[in-house]
Amino acid sequence: MTIKINVGVNKKIGLPDYGSAGSHCNIEIEADNSILDNADQFLQRVQDAYEVARMSVEEELSHHRPSGNTAQSRAEPQPQRQEYRNDNSRSDNNSGGNRYIASAKQQQFIASLVKGIKGLDWRTLDKYCNSKFGYNTSQISPKQASELIDDLRAAKEGRGTIA
Repeated sequence: MTIKINVGVNKKIGLPDYGSAGSHCNIEIEADNSILDNADQFLQRVQDAYEVARMSVEEELSHHRPSGNTAQSRAEPQPQRQEYRNDNSRSDNNSGGNRYIASAKQQQFIASLVKGIKGLDWRTLDKYCNSKFGYNTSQISPKQASELIDDLRAAKEGRGTIA
């Protein structure tokens, strides 16, 4: 008897001028039922399938990135044309390149999530953001804010930590 293993990867990237592009890849594998008897073999099959799906998604998204760079690090945000401060006013960025800043609404939601996580303070959150994104909490992009919100929700539900 065979079993079906279904894995999927879904990713969305922000583009200049409020644009975005997304890609997803689902892979279904049929395997002999005996694979369940060997956890290491099963996990390896699943991890291999995820890796192929991740590579496929990254390859597709590379066609949409302005720089075409698929290896761009989270700590190196893509420069964009204008900066939006939390007061929603436009301004120049003295760092030599301008970028979008998370909206006031995103920052407020982050603040409400922080209040709901026991033992989490702003200093710890800023250290976390600096290590993950290369910016303080108040300087992250809208996309980074979305990732942070996901991380905070996971921490609040006990599925992760902010350290």
